[in-house]
Amino acid sequence: MNRLVLWWRKAVGSFCGLFNPYLTVRQIEGDTLPKSFPKNQLIYLIDDGEGWSAGLHCPCGCGDILEVPLLHDASPKWRLNIDSKGRPTLHPSIWRREKCRSHFWIRGGRVYWC
Repeated sequence: MNRLVLWWRKAVGSFCGLFNPYLTVRQIEGDTLPKSFPKNQLIYLIDDGEGWSAGLHCPCGCGDILEVPLLHDASPKWRLNIDSKGRPTLHPSIWRREKCRSHFWIRGGRVYWC
């Protein structure tokens, strides 16, 4: 996809993100993401009392569902923090090197584009 088109999609997405609801966290016991869930939710998968994965819709609008590992032994791995209002922060950023090539942070339930 043309770089200008990607830049435009991300710029518009960032601007429109100011008017979108915050991402909220939904905890699910199990090891697989549900078949469908709202675009403004981050799914936190817990198995045997341990959080091991998080899933969300790609914020660029491409339609892909992203899943990131949270296990300490995983490589790469992410850390998930949930504030008192149920809004997620993921660290480090998510950078898709294929398909839509999105690169973004999730901080306090908001998407910030790199």
